Amino acid sequence: MLDRLFSRRGAWAQGGGARRTGAESRFLAFVTASGEMQRVDAGVRLYAPLASDRLRMLIPAEQLARLLPVYLVPLPLFLGDPQIGTLGTPAAIVLAKLSVGLVAANPGPLRALIDVLDCAPELPVFADLSDNYASLATVLGNAFLAEYQEGLASHCRLIVPCAELERQLAPYAKRGIHLIEDPYESATAQPVRMRPGETLRLCWFGNLGKPNFRLLEATILGVAAHLAPRVRSIDLALVCGPTGETLAAGLQARLTGLHAGFGLRHVPWSLDAMAAALAAADIVLLPQETGTDWGRAKSHNRAVEILRAGRFAVASPIPAYLEMAEFLWVGEDLAAGVGWALDHPGEAEARIVAGQQYVERRFAPDAVAQRWIAALGIQA
Repeated sequence: MLDRLFSRRGAWAQGGGARRTGAESRFLAFVTASGEMQRVDAGVRLYAPLASDRLRMLIPAEQLARLLPVYLVPLPLFLGDPQIGTLGTPAAIVLAKLSVGLVAANPGPLRALIDVLDCAPELPVFADLSDNYASLATVLGNAFLAEYQEGLASHCRLIVPCAELERQLAPYAKRGIHLIEDPYESATAQPVRMRPGETLRLCWFGNLGKPNFRLLEATILGVAAHLAPRVRSIDLALVCGPTGETLAAGLQARLTGLHAGFGLRHVPWSLDAMAAALAAADIVLLPQETGTDWGRAKSHNRAVEILRAGRFAVASPIPAYLEMAEFLWVGEDLAAGVGWALDHPGEAEARIVAGQQYVERRFAPDAVAQRWIAALGIQA
């Protein structure tokens, strides 16, 4: 799988190829699954379909490129030349987060990566982790996920997006660990609204797969049953990949039995589709599994984007959402949270307003970039 990704040209949608005009004194490299080496231009927003690529690599890279040359480097090139010597001297090398599926399917190349790190302990290498792979290894039955995380924790300084994941991984991070949150990616904060019309419009967005499929299904059924006596018409948009279409089709008959006016539809994910769905929504559901380290260690990013969109989030009590509880509704029973928002629209709107101000202070790309600069030891 990695070989196929690396053979593709133009893996990132914008920006030119690497301008290799000779060695430069100091540079920063993000080692990733892109198809070619590419220099990042300050002020040019690159695109990738995975949120973790955008939030954990491309947006920080754009900010850091204001201080020094920044490159996206394919893993095979790094394996062949860990110093990436044609570019100069690495100020820092960041192993960008790989998706769980990519890690699980590619033990060979990733074991080779750990071997290279073992042979080059002097390299300033950081590994960005947004998931607890070891916890997911149990959920998915793939032992290599835990092996890969252990290798990174032994050879790299770790970077994580939330305090809960820092707490979980700190005992194993032999070279240290840094907390750097996800930045927001929406260009502007949108007007605040929590005043439903005749139809209550709900939304869920994200990656839908084995770890969260059943929880989302149970949440939707619970909301339908809870609202049946009080809300005549409900429209719920699932903004995600093709799995969501299957869920929507299989669930609609059961929903109708609980609530005759409950409509569920799948919206194929894109940034534009997500923005449009949030703009149309009254309330956004954020169910999250809380019984495993993997579930509890999710970052703030979806709550942040909901607040940027001017909408109210009803969220499960994981640590990242509890940190923002004064701007959301956070609790075990999301159906009760929807009911609270309907009963208290003015207070819900006030929470969104305060939340937008909080998000601007804490999650703006330039604010998050300062934490990358401090963690990587980059000199302005």
